[in-house]
Amino acid sequence: MELQEYFEIIKRKFKLIIAIAFVVTFSTFLFSVLQPVRYETSLSLHLSKDRSQQTNDFKYDGYYALEASEKIADSIVQWAKSPELVNSVYQKAEVDGGFGSLKSYTKKFSVKKMSPQYIEVKFETNNAEEADKISVAITEEINNKMIKLKNDSDGEVSFSVNNENPIIIQKQKNIFLNSIIGFISGIAFGIFFVFFRRYFSK
Repeated sequence: MELQEYFEIIKRKFKLIIAIAFVVTFSTFLFSVLQPVRYETSLSLHLSKDRSQQTNDFKYDGYYALEASEKIADSIVQWAKSPELVNSVYQKAEVDGGFGSLKSYTKKFSVKKMSPQYIEVKFETNNAEEADKISVAITEEINNKMIKLKNDSDGEVSFSVNNENPIIIQKQKNIFLNSIIGFISGIAFGIFFVFFRRYFSK
């Protein structure tokens, strides 16, 4: 079949293709509108050392504290991605995480070390109240791990984290963009359907 024949088929079935495209577009639009409102949260965690060297001599403690805090920050990033901590956070916050698999645990928090003493945690919730509860639970659970680390090291490793007020914003629905994508997908599906039906009709 030559290219000209393909165009002739599309031209003859153009109304059907457009009809399919509009059905897909409307379905996408309806799906986007009916999606529940979601809230995005950015939580800033600040890492600090609990104690310093008690001496009048030259202090290395500031340098070593910075080095140690960078290692601790790396550990916090890994903790926040672990299913164990994520599960503890949601239980403490009394929020249903909707966990269906182990993979769903690791995707709940997006964690990034911005500096040796600053870590950003991002996540989504159904409402602002849940976001506040989870933010508090994250800080408490990480500090619990810090206490355990301190006890295991006989007080040598003594850090804690504190957070500022989390930034919580309502996630905007991309209804227009989703509808455009739906229309383009509908055109592609319509063309596929036309040729698929023609192939089997023969």
